[in-house]
Amino acid sequence: MGSNRTVNKSNKKSKRRTKARHASAGGGVVAAILAFVLVIVAYVVMGFYFSSHFLPGTVVNGVDVSLMTAEKAKNELVDAFESYKLTLNELDNKQEVIKGSDIGLTASISNEFNNMLNVPTGLSWALNIFMDNKFEMPDGLVSLEYDDDMLDTTIDNLECVSPQYPVEVKNAEIVLSDDGFVISPETIGNTAHRDELREGVAEAVMSCDESINLLDNGYYDMPEICSDDPILQEQKKAYDELNNMIISLKFGKKTVPVGIKAISKWVKPGKNSDGTFKLNLITDEITKYVDTLADTYDTLDKVKKFKSHTGDIIDVQPGGYGWLLDREFAVDKLKALVLARKSVTIDLTDGSEASNAWWFRKAEVYETEGTGYYGNTYAEVSISEQHMWMFRDGEVVYESDVVTGNPNTGNSTPMGAFKIIYHQAPATLTGPGYSTQVAYWMVFADDVGFHDATWQPYFGGDLYLWNGSHGCVNLPYNKAAELYELVYDGMPVFVY
Repeated sequence: MGSNRTVNKSNKKSKRRTKARHASAGGGVVAAILAFVLVIVAYVVMGFYFSSHFLPGTVVNGVDVSLMTAEKAKNELVDAFESYKLTLNELDNKQEVIKGSDIGLTASISNEFNNMLNVPTGLSWALNIFMDNKFEMPDGLVSLEYDDDMLDTTIDNLECVSPQYPVEVKNAEIVLSDDGFVISPETIGNTAHRDELREGVAEAVMSCDESINLLDNGYYDMPEICSDDPILQEQKKAYDELNNMIISLKFGKKTVPVGIKAISKWVKPGKNSDGTFKLNLITDEITKYVDTLADTYDTLDKVKKFKSHTGDIIDVQPGGYGWLLDREFAVDKLKALVLARKSVTIDLTDGSEASNAWWFRKAEVYETEGTGYYGNTYAEVSISEQHMWMFRDGEVVYESDVVTGNPNTGNSTPMGAFKIIYHQAPATLTGPGYSTQVAYWMVFADDVGFHDATWQPYFGGDLYLWNGSHGCVNLPYNKAAELYELVYDGMPVFVY
């Protein structure tokens, strides 16, 4: 009997567990249904909510309007529009900012803006919440206005319109530097065109642009010639050849280098008829240079040192002997050398035909100091001693007493460094109140020279003081004949 009781108890427990399971299963279904209903209700409620509010993550014209009503969003957008800022990107990375408040900017948004809520509303909200909800308002929904007077005032106060340190527009050009000719880059004027900028700002404001680049929009004065200009580059190439060019002019032992600093003043860019580069020469500037060259290296008009027969060094006045540059020839020659654009060395005093062409007058030797400029063959006349000598190869080969011009009648023999201009035999000497035939005539100054004077009672002494010539150097007949055979045209003559 004990065994049967045990079995009955076990069956009772099993029945109780089965009932519990059925009760538990029924409750789960109810909970699930309830949860489902709640989700549906929540979904519908959210759909209803989003019928009047923007979805999370919604951005309109850059303004986050998440969970806002249309009116709230409109207010936010109006504030954003009226807080507008326009950045002006100027030269040298400078920036200026125009605020909406600076120009009295106001904004209004049409009620049609509310229609933008129709896109993500209703039961479709869940489908749209995970989409890119960024929008730009269609044209016409926003109306912007600004105050013209405030805009004018704002524009006038801009640094770019009235810069503290105005910079004028400048073309790129070739200039001389320590390294020779280089391209000096162009300069853009830093004063913006006021009226054009105002128009551009007004358009940018109405378009809500964030920035304006003044250079890209052409609001500055621009140079006509920039560094990359083809003709300027061609000019630079030609000037590079001038940079490396030296014209060396030799005056005896002195060499004068004519380099880029001098040549830069002689040239200027030009154009051929076809628009290609042409190197123009400035004649006036080259002439100025040649004038300076002549003033420095001509010796004709300078006092000279002369070693007399006594060995004393004396100063002799300028006369007709010395070096005198042919300035017109020198100008033309320098022009040709510059156009050739090649370095060259020219000895102007070596006695060659090419060097002689540079001079109107020349001496035996070019020397600016010392006594070596007249060589070793010359005539010497001492007024005080009333005597003359002739040296050949440094040795006295001739001497004679003379009678020079009468100083008491205003006919003194001119003193200075001269040369034999020409000599002839016979000749007729003419002047105020006289006409005289001579056998030998050797001219060394204007109408002044050596000649025979058979009418003189003697030579030397003080005869010249009361019976002197009209300026010539009188010689005994036989001494004049002897001298005539020794002189040559161009031979130096020194009278002191």
